[in-house]
Amino acid sequence: MKFMFFLLAILCICGCGADESETPEFLPANFVSVTPHNLCDGFPANGTIAVTFDNPPRDVTVSAGTVTVAGKTAFIAGPFTPGPLALTITWSDGTQALNCTP
Repeated sequence: MKFMFFLLAILCICGCGADESETPEFLPANFVSVTPHNLCDGFPANGTIAVTFDNPPRDVTVSAGTVTVAGKTAFIAGPFTPGPLALTITWSDGTQALNCTP
């Protein structure tokens, strides 16, 4: 009986032998908001846009500028073409168009 208790205690401490090399599950990321809120209001060609998601986005690309992801936010830095802003953000779970026609 003591041996069974000892064996059970060892199993609880060591775990069930799960494979640590398993790929982690990622939650889907959905677009939440963009800052600045009004991209038509004098947005500078060398400005930065912050796009917030509900979960960290993966494989983010943009049609203009460069993108850097930190947690749940993607920062898109210019330079952008002067004039009406037309930007498409694509990530592993979706696409979002940001358009401004003043």
